[in-house]
Amino acid sequence: MQVRRAARGDLASIGRVADAAHWAAYPGLLEPATISALLHRDFSPGSLRRRTLEGRLIVAEEAGRVLGFADAVVEGDRIRLVTLAVDPEGGDAGTAGRLLEAVRARARGLPVSADVLLGCLLLEGCLEAQGFVPGEILNLNLFGQETVERRWWSVPA
Repeated sequence: MQVRRAARGDLASIGRVADAAHWAAYPGLLEPATISALLHRDFSPGSLRRRTLEGRLIVAEEAGRVLGFADAVVEGDRIRLVTLAVDPEGGDAGTAGRLLEAVRARARGLPVSADVLLGCLLLEGCLEAQGFVPGEILNLNLFGQETVERRWWSVPA
């Protein structure tokens, strides 16, 4: 498996993985309209193109197929993991782990934070397995739906 900075040619594959991962992770936690609005806002071609040009997106691929991606940005004294998505049909915990290694490498010595919808066991379990610990609770309104997220933290080694 190769983990690298995303390129323009990866945009369609990133969109495919985002769609599959969000629909696998959030049913029962978010209303379908909220999932659709989230995907439209965060994974439209223009949004993905901008974040690719900013160097925020990292992909994991094998045999030319994108298995997962991460969107991370350094914000002051931390790295904020905006998105971690793995293809439910082809990726696994190893894919997520490799992506998180690449995120941490962006600014060694800084902690990584990730805001995760409370009850999203798939992502919470993945982060916990990678050494993240639960932190503060955040109340949010996502497209008219009241939600609760937990901020997870990974302290640098």
